[in-house]
Amino acid sequence: MKRLTIPNHNYSDLIDLCIEGIADTQAMKPRIIANKQDLLLDASVYNTKINQGEIYTYTPLIRFHDAMCIQSTKDDYEKLYTQYFVPKAKKTRVIYDSILTSAKGECPFCGGLGDPSNLDHFLPKAEFPQFSIYPSNLVPSCRDCNMGEKKVGYAKSAEEQTIHPYLDKQIFFEEQWITADYIADSNLDEPGEFRYYVNTPSHWNDVDKQRAEKYFKDFNIANRYAKRATASLKANLTFIRSMLKAGISRHSIINENLRSLIINAPFVNYWEVGMSDGLIRHLMNNQSI
Repeated sequence: MKRLTIPNHNYSDLIDLCIEGIADTQAMKPRIIANKQDLLLDASVYNTKINQGEIYTYTPLIRFHDAMCIQSTKDDYEKLYTQYFVPKAKKTRVIYDSILTSAKGECPFCGGLGDPSNLDHFLPKAEFPQFSIYPSNLVPSCRDCNMGEKKVGYAKSAEEQTIHPYLDKQIFFEEQWITADYIADSNLDEPGEFRYYVNTPSHWNDVDKQRAEKYFKDFNIANRYAKRATASLKANLTFIRSMLKAGISRHSIINENLRSLIINAPFVNYWEVGMSDGLIRHLMNNQSI
């Protein structure tokens, strides 16, 4: 749920660079040259349909722009990625590395908890091989997210669509839909725990609400966020208790400290935002810290 800037690599030039790396003796070279325009046309439809939340309407191994079967070129497109885009000896590797490092060490799927180690095909190349080297289909991903539930397949209905880090609706990135409650331990010497959950804005439509719920579950956000928040909980509680002991009001702690964490968070659904939400509600209810 972390927005990434769309890769600015020219797709036409990238295809040409891959073609350049194919030996003239390889039979696939003229086939890729002949298919280049189809690859470009499919890519233009991809961007539009992702943004409109309609990518689920397309069938595997069928071209987006003309509904023609691409089974015969499937192997060529997959090799284009594995043999002519990824290898470090190829000129295209600099583009692979550029897309990977654009995440700045923070996986967009899990909100920056993991360090991206490779590029994930948003639409899997086994079913949608025409996007095997399309930059907008290549997303930096950490190992946990890359091997998680999203890798099982692809969306077959509107509500199953995974949130796309480059191209999806702004609401998923600009509006808060993840929060948490702080549950204090009955023994106040213990720090307690956070329970993260989805709380989508009421004005969202039902499909977008279901997409958020599925995303939250698929990437195990509740447990992964709670683990990070709990790791910093003891220090936060110690700070809050010291402030209360010094006579500083709960209202001041909330406005000057906890809300500051929310305002300064790198994005609206960051784990620290939910943590602060939980602590604020706990303090506002005058419960013990």
